[in-house]
Amino acid sequence: MLKALRSKRRRVSKGPSSTPDHEAGPDHVISSTPVSQKELFSSSGSVSCTQDSLMMDDIDMNLIDENFALQTCNRDKNIENENKENDKETVSFTSPPAPGFSDRDKKLKYKSPLARRRGAGETTPVRPKSSSSSLETTPLHRGNRQPPPSPSHNTPAAAPDILSDSDLLLSSFYGTPFKSTQQKLLYSTGIMSPYAPRSSETVRLGVPLEVFRLIEKIRGIKNLYPWQEETVTACLTGGNHIFTCPTSGGKTLVGELLLLNALLTRCTDALLILPYVALVEEKVRELSEFAEHFLFGLERYAGSRGKLPPRKRRGKKTIYVATLEKANSLFNALYEEGRIQELGVVVVDELHMIGDGYRGAILETCLAKFLSVTPGPRIIGMTATLNNHLEVASFLRCSGKHTGGARPVELTEHVKIGEQVLKVNKTEGTLEDTRTVAPLSSPHNNTNLSDGDSVASLVQEILPECVLVFCPSKNSCETTARMLANIINWTPPKDIEEKRGVLIKRIESEAGNVDAVLAETLPKGIAYHHSGLTGDERVLVEEAFSLGTISVLCCTSTLAAGVNLPARRVIIRSVRIGKSFLSRTRYLQMVGRAGRTGLTSSGDSFLLGTLNEKSRCEQLVFGSIEDVRSCLDKDSLSLTLLHLIGSGLIQSSADLGTFMRRTLLHTQQPDTSLSVAEEALSFLIQSGFVERKEGKLLGTPFGTAVYKSSLDPSLAKLVLADLQKANKHLVLYRSVHLVYLCIPPNIENIYIDWMKYLNAYTRFGTATSLTFNAIGLTEAYLAGRACGKGSNPSSEDPYKRFYLAEAIHAVISGHPMWKVSQVYDIARGTLQAALNNTVSHASKMAQFTKALPEYWSLSAIFESLVQKLFFAGAPDLAHLLEIPGIKHARARQLNKAGYHSLQKLAAAQPSLLASDIEHLTENQAQKLISSAKILLREQADALTDAAAQLIEDAI
Repeated sequence: MLKALRSKRRRVSKGPSSTPDHEAGPDHVISSTPVSQKELFSSSGSVSCTQDSLMMDDIDMNLIDENFALQTCNRDKNIENENKENDKETVSFTSPPAPGFSDRDKKLKYKSPLARRRGAGETTPVRPKSSSSSLETTPLHRGNRQPPPSPSHNTPAAAPDILSDSDLLLSSFYGTPFKSTQQKLLYSTGIMSPYAPRSSETVRLGVPLEVFRLIEKIRGIKNLYPWQEETVTACLTGGNHIFTCPTSGGKTLVGELLLLNALLTRCTDALLILPYVALVEEKVRELSEFAEHFLFGLERYAGSRGKLPPRKRRGKKTIYVATLEKANSLFNALYEEGRIQELGVVVVDELHMIGDGYRGAILETCLAKFLSVTPGPRIIGMTATLNNHLEVASFLRCSGKHTGGARPVELTEHVKIGEQVLKVNKTEGTLEDTRTVAPLSSPHNNTNLSDGDSVASLVQEILPECVLVFCPSKNSCETTARMLANIINWTPPKDIEEKRGVLIKRIESEAGNVDAVLAETLPKGIAYHHSGLTGDERVLVEEAFSLGTISVLCCTSTLAAGVNLPARRVIIRSVRIGKSFLSRTRYLQMVGRAGRTGLTSSGDSFLLGTLNEKSRCEQLVFGSIEDVRSCLDKDSLSLTLLHLIGSGLIQSSADLGTFMRRTLLHTQQPDTSLSVAEEALSFLIQSGFVERKEGKLLGTPFGTAVYKSSLDPSLAKLVLADLQKANKHLVLYRSVHLVYLCIPPNIENIYIDWMKYLNAYTRFGTATSLTFNAIGLTEAYLAGRACGKGSNPSSEDPYKRFYLAEAIHAVISGHPMWKVSQVYDIARGTLQAALNNTVSHASKMAQFTKALPEYWSLSAIFESLVQKLFFAGAPDLAHLLEIPGIKHARARQLNKAGYHSLQKLAAAQPSLLASDIEHLTENQAQKLISSAKILLREQADALTDAAAQLIEDAI
């Protein structure tokens, strides 16, 4: 390959050129004349910078004001000094020379290393400093948009710069035909973005006008709310900001504009942090059309997805969309590589999650890390529920705090006590008696499925519009769905009935069978949604609800913070979630699903309670939002401190104090924050993760391995003990032992029927028995548990892990999930969640063993096992499963329709794809096609970068 690349014919003659200088074409121009920052943009299409400043880390794009953007090198203060030195060469990319060039200008010709690589001995002179600087440059064009205007007849025409075949292929992947080497190099070096605005006529709110045209085309949004414009304008002034806005108020669009500003105008990378994997996949799909149109990178960091450290792109900026945990790992990787300055902005959605237990502690420490680096990215926090915003703003060192306007879609809240419906009057702070709602009776006189709290009445009166019914538990979701299907009497149009029949067949064909409850409720347009369903089943149910095929969805509270599933009415069946009371924050998230902008004109909600619970209901509808409190403690700080010490950000006790002063914990508890940190540090030292050497804090080899793998320090020694056993007695037959090692030691929500377990053990083959014994398990223990003998949970965990390893091995061997679920008596959703956790832990095991010399041989095995676990026995669908949001059901559907590869999917037409795939809208088809194109372009970029690096290394 390298030989072929070297043999590319040179497009420029190596000898002296007989062509006049002004006709030589816009090639690499070398000049010893010092060039100031103003001269960098003194003419249309003219950019100059030192050879050293072509490195992407040295480039920074600064927004001068709202309506005007200049692209400049972030080391502009040094440019003039560097150019004064004779040993520094200056590369210029210029437009054809204007009349008035002096002979002296034509004599200033030097050959840069870049020019020598191309074999170009001749150059074009540098344009002299103009008396009037023109900053208007025609943006690059692509697709079917109008080409830039032809040059004036008074301007000497330049000879066309002929591109090589590889350049033309590269430009086709970028989607922008490179008109010249000038455009190619400006884009490939990151000096400019293809759509970076250069005049007040092409920019609004810090982004190209093309962004707003695309938003209108894709989402139908023609105008911003005044508060959105004010917030974006304020955030563009610099510094950190937080803003609050009611659910469905439009905060997401503000965050997206700030992300696009970082990429398209300031030419930096950007990070978007979201709380859940499903939200990450949904957001990547939504941004895929923008990424395809504006040619930027788009990477998801969720679960086992996301390369660490991220690939450094040549001339392409990237939006990273990450979960809380992956954002933390991404910071570590970028900081270690010395690339943290590549991030221009970090946007945090659902900022109130910072108070959500262990995951909130991860988010807090991640943001504290960003605050600790100088210069660091701007931080923009978004939330619908934040009461103590002043404390959080102080923690984030915010320059401003902004509040969104009123909810654009009217929401009417109600409380139902018994049969009495009370309307919530927020102005007066009262509950107004409006009407009564009697329960519906079951036509089959089934007392087990009675409408005791009138839920069926509230649902039936709003049909055919969509209703979300939030239930306190997973079991309640299923019983409520069955009750509604049994009582509600409403006949839908014929086409809806046909779609419901198709949906049942899809679930049956993709999942292997239809869940008994869904089989009973789906014909009535009712379904349930909770973690007991597999990912494929949840996706199918969500799609059907969003399209109106399903009218009623009974779900748990987690859906309120999950994917966007708006409804006309929201019903909350209880003031409790499990054994705990519903919080005001969670209540607002639930009712916020009623009436979403652009989808419904209004929405209403009903909170159901008993007479004894009336005061609790009043607190939920009138009370203030709970304060966000720091969740940092010794356990959550241990991993964070290990990361900070391993990366060198903390090297002493003084550094530890400095870091803790940047946390929310210190903002809220300044007297105790340092003692918590010292307690965590003592744990790390005593456990052998960290040591002191000559007054410095350093990670031990074991601690470094834990740090690099992101293992929880509290589990690291258990993992190491497993590896030590495996190093002596590893059973590779059937791979069950390897799967066992990849299951986290602290498994939860797995309940075992010990008698079934014992009976299954007696049927195990020889190889499985060898693995059972190699791990250190005994048949006597199984027999004792089957007979009811008690045991402590820690001794049960290895047996549960082995039982789960057998089930997961069956799944990745190709057995249907539903069948394995029945055989091992584990709920389908629980089994799939365990599989996902195993994939993530296997990825950590690969990094952990790679960092420990005595276990390096296992690293490659774990890496290959990660892929096998992720694709769950479907290697033929591997390429399709790479697309964000694509589950096995959709991948099989695409494969069956003839879309076997990314290439075929990327070449499809949205209308044709939507007609080929059931339950796929044209808008969804367009997002799939855009995602496939992005993945193909990523692969092309990686190959191009590798080829360019080979050439540079060889030369």
